[in-house]
Amino acid sequence: MIDLFKAFTMKEDFFYEGAFIAKVKYQRFQSKLDNETYKNEIVKNSRKLCVISCSGYVNNEIAETLTVYLMMNVKVKESVQKENVKDCGTLWRSFSKEEISNFSHVTGDTNSIHLTENPVVQGLFILKELCDTTQSNEIEVKYIHPVYGGNPVYIKHEENIIKGYSDDTLCFQALCIK
Repeated sequence: MIDLFKAFTMKEDFFYEGAFIAKVKYQRFQSKLDNETYKNEIVKNSRKLCVISCSGYVNNEIAETLTVYLMMNVKVKESVQKENVKDCGTLWRSFSKEEISNFSHVTGDTNSIHLTENPVVQGLFILKELCDTTQSNEIEVKYIHPVYGGNPVYIKHEENIIKGYSDDTLCFQALCIK
C-alpha cells in the first residue's frame, strides 16, 4: 500500500500543493508481491477538482487501485461553528507531529499543510490506518474536516460505515467492504 501511495505522490507532472483530498477509494484485488509496477492516470483535471487513479500490477494483472479526488486551490479553514457531538464513539488513535512528518517523507507527500507546527494528517495516512484497523479489501473515505496532529480521533461504527471525529467535529466517513 505504501508503494502505491509513493507512486501516486511521485507523479512527475503533477503538482498538488494546496490541494486537499476530498475522497479516496482503495481496492486490493490480490496480495502484494515485490514485483508490483504502478501506473497513474489523470481521470479528470479542472481548476477545482482533479481525479487521479493509481494502480499496482503484478504480472500485468491489477493488484490494487487507489482513486483520489483532490480539491484544488483551497485553503485550510477552521470550523466556524462546531457541531457539538455528545457521543463521539471509541478512542481510535492520535497522530503525532512526528508520525505525520515521517509519513510525508516516506510517501513523498511534501504538501506544506503536513509539515507545519499544527500539521494536517494526510488523508492517505488515515486511509492506511483504517485499512489496517478494518482489514478491508475495499474502502472509500470521504473527508469532511481536517484532522490535526496531536488531536485524538474517535470512531463510531454503524454497520459497514465508520465515522471519525476529532475535536467534537465529524472529520471523515468511511464505507468498508470486506
